[in-house]
Amino acid sequence: MSITKMRLASITGSMEQLDNVLLRLSIHEDFHQEQAPFSEGKGQGFMKISGENPYTEILSQATNLGMAMGYPLAQKASMEPSNVSVSTEEVKTYLDDLQKRFNRLKGQERVLKSRLELHQNILDQLDHIEGLEASIDDLADTEYLSVRMGRLPADNLSKLSYYQDRDFVFATFDFDGRYYWGAYFTIRELAPEIDDIFSSLFFEPMLVSDEVHGVPEEARKRFFNQLDDEKHSLELVTKKISQVVEDNRNDFMERFHRLKFMQETYELRRYVYELNGTFYILGFVPQEREKSFTADFENMGDVKVSMRPADSDKRLTVPTKLKNNWLVRPFEMFVDMYGVPSYTDVDPTPFVAITYALLFGVMFGDVGQGLVISLVGFIMWKWKKMALGPILERIGIVSAFFGLIYGSVFGFEHLLDPMYHAMGFEEKPVEVMANSTTNMILMSAVGIGAVLIVVCILMNICLGLKQKNWDRALLSQNGIAGLIFYGYVLIAACGKLFLGFNILNPVCVIIFAVLPILIIFLKEPLEKILQGRKDIKPEGGIGGYVIESFFELFEVVLSFVTNTMSFLRVGGFILSHAGMMAVVATLSEMVGSGASPAVIVIGNIFVMAMEGLIVGIQALRLEFYEIFSRFYEGSGKPFVPISQSIQSSQQV
Repeated sequence: MSITKMRLASITGSMEQLDNVLLRLSIHEDFHQEQAPFSEGKGQGFMKISGENPYTEILSQATNLGMAMGYPLAQKASMEPSNVSVSTEEVKTYLDDLQKRFNRLKGQERVLKSRLELHQNILDQLDHIEGLEASIDDLADTEYLSVRMGRLPADNLSKLSYYQDRDFVFATFDFDGRYYWGAYFTIRELAPEIDDIFSSLFFEPMLVSDEVHGVPEEARKRFFNQLDDEKHSLELVTKKISQVVEDNRNDFMERFHRLKFMQETYELRRYVYELNGTFYILGFVPQEREKSFTADFENMGDVKVSMRPADSDKRLTVPTKLKNNWLVRPFEMFVDMYGVPSYTDVDPTPFVAITYALLFGVMFGDVGQGLVISLVGFIMWKWKKMALGPILERIGIVSAFFGLIYGSVFGFEHLLDPMYHAMGFEEKPVEVMANSTTNMILMSAVGIGAVLIVVCILMNICLGLKQKNWDRALLSQNGIAGLIFYGYVLIAACGKLFLGFNILNPVCVIIFAVLPILIIFLKEPLEKILQGRKDIKPEGGIGGYVIESFFELFEVVLSFVTNTMSFLRVGGFILSHAGMMAVVATLSEMVGSGASPAVIVIGNIFVMAMEGLIVGIQALRLEFYEIFSRFYEGSGKPFVPISQSIQSSQQV
């Protein structure tokens, strides 16, 4: 349960071995590649390698074709160096041939779909004018008559009577509920006038395709048969397309993943420097993997791997790799949310695991609901691999433990009384809803907060001493000065309120309160004195320093009070949870025995969903604002192996 020790690895060799080395590194889980700290792309004669990636263009072609063929390009694939060699010429030939076959079939499919759509529209039109017994060709070739076929809104049919004095005839062939389908006939000289009349009645002309010949009934039969033939042809083409897609799935995906892998591997060259035919690669390797990592390159000719202490180059920031056991590892998610610890810092994951589970369990103590939360977490992890699942498993068990202390099972506060009596207790350990316990719960919550704050200050002091940061360890509000002041105030308050002694005398106040506050106030000049500097005068002048430090000191004192009192929410949620379950119990009694089980089940689900979420957020807030702010910065850089960065970019 610590931060993994690192070694700084440098890899050198001839340029002929560069691709092989990059391929080996690209699947390595133990190498965090770094940009060599050479200024402006060069240093000590080394030049940064540049050049166009030869796999980009062909990968783009493969990506477009794969998307068109419906292949799962986002699917990840693991590659071994022995299986990733790829010939761009061979792949290019394969892709060109496959694309030609696929495009030819897709072209045939588009033509057939277009003709099907056209002929289906024609067939729909012919269905409406099937009652016309004249040949469409004859009507189109008439010398003296003008014929317009189409549809007229049903409401406007009666309005044709207004134009009885005009020379036209309207014949209907079909009615679809909204429109009358038919044709109007008139002499050619009067066609413009009659067209205007029907246009004013919202008559919609039907454009008859040039493919329609003869009597509509006969034409309809021909198109019906033709439509069947075209559907059959489309079905055959669709099957051929599916067959081509399926037959080439494995070959295509294999080549695609190789191209993708090689393209990403080639991109690693941006980290490589070269001098006189020799490449130079820099990165970090976990100390425990140093020997095995070096051994991986022993059989690669002139390739050499040298190891140095991780902090040997001050220009590089050493990445952080957390190392925790299975019990606390899930809580690394919360640490990552706040920020990864620096390499010289401490891994707060075990502390977070303990305090978060403790705070959640105290606020949400219920045996039944805790076990349900744990079960939900187990399902979330096993089914969806959700990172929150293992956390719910653990905090659910802690919640069930505190439920035993509160004697609460799905809101039933006295269900476990026989067990307590059998163990020799007169009643359960904590009766949450009793008036006599309310103050005890709230004071205990503040006490938990005070203890956690003291622990955090002690951790900060240890870290400051380890890093030889005297300001952090001695002079700050989270250092020894702050610990003395806060500890004195706590002891004085507890002695006055509970233990019957008083240490608020002038001597103690000056030594344990005024002096630490003064040290915090003079932190900046005192820090310079400890560093052996002579320029102890504040840069902004004494007046500006006094004013600024006064307000900072006021904020420090206020933060001690607010951080401590913030833990009152822990006691508040204990009471809130018990109160909400009491409401559920009251409602179940009001509805009667028939609906009571449903009310209890629904009420428990509601409380677990709503209050469980709120308590989880509040516990995390206490971690981030009241606990982390005392000792943790989260300013580190995560350890990201090359293989992980390449795999994360495999998704298209």
